[in-house]
Amino acid sequence: MSKIPFVSLFLAVVHSSAGLLILIFSSWFIAACALVPVNFNYMLPAVIIRALALIRIGAGYGHMWLAHHDLLGRTAWLRSNLFHRLKDQHLPSKTGDVERLAAQTETLSSIWVGWVSHQASAVVLILLSVSICSYLALPGYTVMWVIASAWLVLTVWLIQFGFRKAVEQTKMENRFRFESEHFFNSSSLWHLQLQENNGTFTSPPELRGVWKQHQIIESAGQWGLWLIQGLAIVGILVLFAKQTLIGFGEPTVLIVPMLLLSISDWLGRPLTTAAHYGKFHQAKVAVADNEAVSLPARAGDQATNQITLDRFQAATIKEGVSATIPARGLVILSGPSGSGKSSLLKALAGLTTAKGKLHFDHRNVQIGRRDGWIYIEQSPVILEASVIMNLCPAEVSPDPQLCHRAIHIFGLDHLSNMKEWLGKGGRRLSGGEAKRLSLARAYIAEPKVWLVDEPFEGLDVDNQEVIARALVAQSEHALVIIATHVIPGTIKAQHPQCIVL
Repeated sequence: MSKIPFVSLFLAVVHSSAGLLILIFSSWFIAACALVPVNFNYMLPAVIIRALALIRIGAGYGHMWLAHHDLLGRTAWLRSNLFHRLKDQHLPSKTGDVERLAAQTETLSSIWVGWVSHQASAVVLILLSVSICSYLALPGYTVMWVIASAWLVLTVWLIQFGFRKAVEQTKMENRFRFESEHFFNSSSLWHLQLQENNGTFTSPPELRGVWKQHQIIESAGQWGLWLIQGLAIVGILVLFAKQTLIGFGEPTVLIVPMLLLSISDWLGRPLTTAAHYGKFHQAKVAVADNEAVSLPARAGDQATNQITLDRFQAATIKEGVSATIPARGLVILSGPSGSGKSSLLKALAGLTTAKGKLHFDHRNVQIGRRDGWIYIEQSPVILEASVIMNLCPAEVSPDPQLCHRAIHIFGLDHLSNMKEWLGKGGRRLSGGEAKRLSLARAYIAEPKVWLVDEPFEGLDVDNQEVIARALVAQSEHALVIIATHVIPGTIKAQHPQCIVL
């Protein structure tokens, strides 16, 4: 999908060129009908105009279909490459970065349909109009050369201007995301932050600056269009002021004025989008240079009977944990908030650096990531995508029966339509549904060790029991470690081993 969509680009140029030729030929035909003798052949020009109209319609629909097909395919290709590149990395500020990278891949993938096709069409239209006017030596062809030169200068300036403003807009967006993340993380203190303090208020972050930069970029393109329209009107006035009365007896005289009067129709879109190139470039830089952090190395050892932790701890935690747990079964990790339950799970999963020793069946093994050890986070990310893409984001061909069994086990039968869209424009999931969907996602991966972070928090009793029964069933053939301060009755009935931090 990295290849250039030549066919779509060609159809876009044909669509625009056919429109310009219809304008030129129709202008001549209208004047000719008024000036030529009675025996003038009206049929041939009418057939040519209709043929050009059919070509324009066909090329337009073909370009729309191929361009949007390319847009969707290119978006999927870019995101797939991004997923593979981030396979051994993680994003520190995940929620904001996921949304940002999603928007940037969309922007980057739309460059062909949203910018290149417009500018390529403009180049061909300028060359076509100037060439025809110069070849036929039409009155006012010098005006067309002036318009062509003005378009070139304006386009180059708009690209450079848009590039600078896009850099400023990106900086403001990053600052807004950073401020917003910290603002929402401190939501419990809003009643203190937003109250008056010495005559001032601590206001939430605003997008006003970002929106202002966006409006400046849009306005620059509009001003460029108005300027080229102004030059066209001046050109028409000059043309009519210098044209002699005899000259208006030729039908071709009408071509240049019609080209100038309709200049916004065939050069408007290229000019108003010229300044947008900076956005595409910034998206390309952002997708290529994300702030992902490399994960620890992957280790291949697996335990058969038991796992021993010897002063094992995440690098950010002061005290280590020493315990022996079975290779299969149910283990509860409990402790007060801030005791390091989540950090310990991430360290076991190899998602963060760890200290201490890890023993499998009385032998010391390397600390790190392992195949089949899956960390299920407390606040999972749900992609704005279909159910099946959320269950299998790695794009491996999933087993339909396995997917349906996964959503059934975790009480999500209402999501049985695997093509249903989740997120904006589709079904919005509650917090409990998102947790259960992330557990179903883990189930499909068939993990050897489940590292589940607060799966019951914020759920009603019925949903807690649904998750509890599913995890108990998995503990019969895998190790399930649950960090929680809420223990449903189904879990208690199993008398699980408990590690207190």
